[in-house]
Amino acid sequence: MGVKDFLQRLKENRNKKKELLNQALEQDRVQKLVEERKKSSNERELEKFMEEERQEKIKGALKDFREKRKKDIALNHNPLNIPNITRKTQWEVLKEPNLFTGRSTIDKQKNLFFKY
Repeated sequence: MGVKDFLQRLKENRNKKKELLNQALEQDRVQKLVEERKKSSNERELEKFMEEERQEKIKGALKDFREKRKKDIALNHNPLNIPNITRKTQWEVLKEPNLFTGRSTIDKQKNLFFKY
């Protein structure tokens, strides 16, 4: 019975937290609605345009940051020259030569499919 009681108390605590959150959100919605109704239509329209402008600035800054990051990854970050931060070692795996260069067996074999 101890486990059953524990689980029931856990569920009750979770439900209380959900209820408090829902009440706070509802109170916030009502407060915003009251503030909006107190404003004139011109004020609401002006705030709408200001918010749109702010969102456009955010989108532009985010686009610039993404392009810069993409460019940095593509051009400036050479894993052969930077240390491995997590293990404080060099990238030894990437410095090994390619084992498969010049070993193409298909190129050395005769054409097995087509006979001339």
